[in-house]
Amino acid sequence: MAKDKKSYTIGFDLGGTKILATLFDSRFKVVAEIKAKSKPQKGERNFLKTLRKSFEYLIYQGGVGRSEIVGIGMGCPGLIDDKNGIVLVSPNLAFMKHFRLAAQVQKMTKLPVVIENDVNTGLFGEHQFGAAKGYSHALGIFIGTGIGGALLLNGQIYGGASGGAGEFGHLLLDPQGPACGCGRIGCFEALCSRLAIAGEAAGLAARQKAPRLLKTVGTDLLEIKSGQLQQAVRAGDQAIEALLRRKARSIGVVMANLVNVLNPELIVLGGGLVEAFPALITKEAAQAMRDQAMPILARDVRVVPARLGDRAIVMGAAKRAWDRFSPPLKKGD
Repeated sequence: MAKDKKSYTIGFDLGGTKILATLFDSRFKVVAEIKAKSKPQKGERNFLKTLRKSFEYLIYQGGVGRSEIVGIGMGCPGLIDDKNGIVLVSPNLAFMKHFRLAAQVQKMTKLPVVIENDVNTGLFGEHQFGAAKGYSHALGIFIGTGIGGALLLNGQIYGGASGGAGEFGHLLLDPQGPACGCGRIGCFEALCSRLAIAGEAAGLAARQKAPRLLKTVGTDLLEIKSGQLQQAVRAGDQAIEALLRRKARSIGVVMANLVNVLNPELIVLGGGLVEAFPALITKEAAQAMRDQAMPILARDVRVVPARLGDRAIVMGAAKRAWDRFSPPLKKGD
């Protein structure tokens, strides 16, 4: 049996602060990987240069040639026209407006490229390799600087009419709540994102109610990341732990509404905040969901932390590329 020489794929996770690029073999084992700062404020040319350098590093470090790579998959924040490889709008990568990213990367690498929304790609990765494997009806809620959502319905990622399905972060949670980056007030993201929690944690530190956090990072909310919150709780900042439990219950309220509408069998919670507090957040959110949702719909829903961590998006993106571009098996393979 002849071995097909096209046996590698590349996945990119494009973020507002960093780019993760990974070269996988045919079993989706990591061959080479690189992280780089995305620096979107420097514009399109610098961003594409970073992508090109990351690609060149992967093939050099992995010792593979272009002819051995099936294709490239990319997970990108924002509204994506995945059929045509166009980023319609991306709040975290502001220069991308009706941006033909697939064509640009294809021209640069001489390889076929597929692009999808990053959170959809992350849930797809979890469905293929992680916490959602074996499920047909699942929701993904990923909590980071913002809040992203994704839906797996009947075994397929659901994008909606124009690719925008799953914007859970902009569900209304409190009509009297804080302003959100989308221009509205009281959105789920404005109340429960890591950035929103950091703002409230900074207030607790300033009022001397979180002495460990105050000592380690002070009151600058941009310096209060998930790891710093984790250290503060471990060191005994009870007010920070209480804040996290309260926010987790708010996450559960949103989950209850989604359960009532979509009737999933699984909810995957991911992102840096969940990675730092997997048991606390999943337990509190699951209990609040069961308290608020219709009992007959909520009782069998599993709530689990994501398993793939930082690699959910690159694995999902690489698998998309493999599924779309790998040559069909020949008879006898």
